[in-house]
Amino acid sequence: MIGIPTLLYDVLRAIVAIYLAILDPIWHLVVYYGLNPVYSYGLILDPGSAYYSLYRSITDLVYGTIIPVTLIVFSLFIAIRSLISSFRATRALLNLLIPFLAMAFAFRILVYLTMIFEDLFGYFWKYGGIDWYSIFSVTQISSFTSNGASSSIVLAFIYLTSYFFAITSLLAELIFREAAELLLMIIIPVFSSIAFIRKTQEYLIRAMATFVELAFLPIPIMMDLILAHIFSADPILELGFFILAPAIPSLIFVWMRNVSFRMQPIRIPMGMIGGFIGGQIDEMISTSKDRRIDWSEVYSKDTLYGRGNSG
Repeated sequence: MIGIPTLLYDVLRAIVAIYLAILDPIWHLVVYYGLNPVYSYGLILDPGSAYYSLYRSITDLVYGTIIPVTLIVFSLFIAIRSLISSFRATRALLNLLIPFLAMAFAFRILVYLTMIFEDLFGYFWKYGGIDWYSIFSVTQISSFTSNGASSSIVLAFIYLTSYFFAITSLLAELIFREAAELLLMIIIPVFSSIAFIRKTQEYLIRAMATFVELAFLPIPIMMDLILAHIFSADPILELGFFILAPAIPSLIFVWMRNVSFRMQPIRIPMGMIGGFIGGQIDEMISTSKDRRIDWSEVYSKDTLYGRGNSG
């Protein structure tokens, strides 16, 4: 009769064998579809003719329908507010420029930033000549699980289970990243077309900032995996780097939201500039009205200054 400990040992050993069989193919998917520059950046910069056809149809819709309708509504809003209250329309009228500026420059700026990130990522991708497509060349999993003792099988089960969840989470995040960037490239023109008011400007800035964050994401992940390879002699620390990899997006988003990217609407500083210039003019006018130049006082001060120098 087979004892329960022996049965559990056989089950764990079978699961470990399954892990060793499936981790390498899953890791290959991570590298090929998530980290490979052809997909991680090349797909974003050149998504294909069908995608560009969809993008052009959306921009035609934006220029042909959304922007004209929004312009009419916003202009009526400004006119009504100007008639019924002391509403300063200068800043509101300047906000009419924002959708056109965003449509003209936002997409190009994001593409150029993606190209910069692609070049930087390529440096880390080629670093050290590592064969990224094999999990066994990146890590020392095989040596850690080579011991056949029962205690080692339990540790190997926990160890490989952690790897399995870390790698599958990383695969899901990298595939999600590519899909989200392609979607944002379509959405940003729509947000640009309605960026006349504070709230819609905030949505536009959030969309653009999210695109930049997603474009930057493979770089710290690649650096983390390089560190995992460097410290592969320490299996626990190496596992720590692999667990950290799928958590990097959360760390980046939290840091950028709370420190660097305070999501504020686009503000044209014309009011501040106009207020400063107007304030200076008002001060000059009030000074000239309230105080006339007393020439006798000027001459007396000049005479006293000359006597002081001669003495």
